[in-house]
Amino acid sequence: MKNFWHLSSKILLLVILFIFSQCAFTNARNRPVTTYLDEVINIKPESTVKRVIVAPIAIPVGLVTLTSDIVIIHPLSSLYPASEDAYEYIWVNPSGGPVVQVFLFIPKLVFTPPFILLDALFRSLFDVRR
Repeated sequence: MKNFWHLSSKILLLVILFIFSQCAFTNARNRPVTTYLDEVINIKPESTVKRVIVAPIAIPVGLVTLTSDIVIIHPLSSLYPASEDAYEYIWVNPSGGPVVQVFLFIPKLVFTPPFILLDALFRSLFDVRR
């Protein structure tokens, strides 16, 4: 029984590591404000004293930019690709004839916004390349 828990905890750890390795915020192109701040400031103190002096300013500013990237900017930038996905998967190349498409118009219209929101949420959480 002890081996089972030991093995299951290792598997759970590997799954968590895999999930976090695919997170959107680990990719620099998904955090534009923080990446821009890194490029503009470009502070690379060589000594420990310089790092200690810069830390009280850099840590709060970095947390604010990273939080705004993760919570606001990247989810908003995910809406356009999500809408393209909805257009492609729901509206383009429909199967069935014109009569079937007339009957499916209302369900497609109703299903499009939740599809866009779920797709954008997925793109916000995971690094989806297209």
